[in-house]
Parts: sequence; C-alpha cells; structure tokens
Amino acid sequence: LFKSEAIQNAFARRDEFWLLDACEYYVDNVTKFAAKDYTPDEKDMVMCRIRTTGKNLETKLKVNYAKKGDNEPEQITYEVVDVGGQRNERKKWIKMFSDVKAIIFLVNLAGYNQVLYEDKDRNRMAEALEVFGQITGWRDESKMGMQKKNVIHGVDIFKNVPIYLLLNKKDIFENMIHKVGLDKTFPDYKGANKCDQAVEFIKDKFKEKCPAGKEVKIWA
Repeated sequence: LFKSEAIQNAFARRDEFWLLDACEYYVDNVTKFAAKDYTPDEKDMVMCRIRTTGKNLETKLKVNYAKKGDNEPEQITYEVVDVGGQRNERKKWIKMFSDVKAIIFLVNLAGYNQVLYEDKDRNRMAEALEVFGQITGWRDESKMGMQKKNVIHGVDIFKNVPIYLLLNKKDIFENMIHKVGLDKTFPDYKGANKCDQAVEFIKDKFKEKCPAGKEVKIWA
C-alpha cells in the first residue's frame, strides 16, 4: 500500500503537512516489528518518539569532579528536565525556570523543509528561530511596540545562564538538502546544496538571534 502511486505522491509532498520523521523507517520495518520474538535494537529506539508533555522526562546524572576540592563531594549531580516544545506546552515553561543553571535547545535541521504539527502553514525552522530568540533575549527593534502577551524574554530571565544549541537529525538533513535547497526557506542563502555549507548558514541564522554579548555554544 505504501508503495502505491497515490501514497507515494502524497509522501513526496510531506513538506506540506506534519509527518513523523521516522514514518518511512516504520513502514519499511513493519514485518520485523510484528514478529512474535521482536526485540528492539539500538536504531529502533533512536527512531522512536514520545511526545513530551509537561515535565515528561526528568533525569539525574552523577558525574565525578574533574578537580575535586578538599571540602567537595565525590560527585556532582545534574538534574536534566525535558520540557515539551509544542506551542500548547510552552505556557508551562515558566513554572520550571526558577533554578535553571543551563539550557540545551534542540533544533531539527530537517525542519527547514517541514511544517508544524499545530500549523501546516508555519515552517518549523522559522518557528524554532523565533522561540530561540525569545529564550536568548533577542528582540526585533522594528517590533518593540508590538510585543505579544506572555512572551518569554530570556534577556531578563537567562542573562547569566549558559545556552547550548544542538542541531540534530543531521542524517535526515543530509539526504534532504540534495533534493530541496535551503533557499526554499531562506532566499538569502546563496550556497550549494551541500550539508556542511548549509549547516554553517543555519548556525549563523541562530547566532543572529542572540543579543549583543550573549554567547551560545552550537553543535551539529
């Protein structure tokens, strides 16, 4: 059924509606998943997705001190809280900001050619850039008189909080960029349809969403 012309034509237009990134992987491996003795392997677990709602995942990580002082414990404990990124989940974020020591902001690189689950007319990368700017405290001077209600201003809350930007799903992006150019979403992109070159451009776009003096570490 998935290989039928109608389904393939619809699948080819998946940039026009929300679809799980791993959809094709699930279809290709459905026979394996249905086997009575099926046990998920590492890739199966990587490809799965659980929608984050509220504080969906809270993990405590204990790490040994690199340089332990005389009066310090053997280990330091990091409490990692995963919050939902969907629009209806963001209003809950403010309740979790009382004692934040660092922020890890994840962005799907393939989002440049995808739309939101909540809004098929909104590009995922454009939405990520806007939210990232709110977290870092960047403000569009041309819209200073049109501030939205309930917008988080990171410059006030996270002025001294380190922010780490992780650009993930690079494997999907690498396959996609050869078929759909980055200029589809960013008309000012003049580079080639090459993964590394396009990633550097996206990094620069996120750097532009940082206020003066705010340093953000970026990994892809």
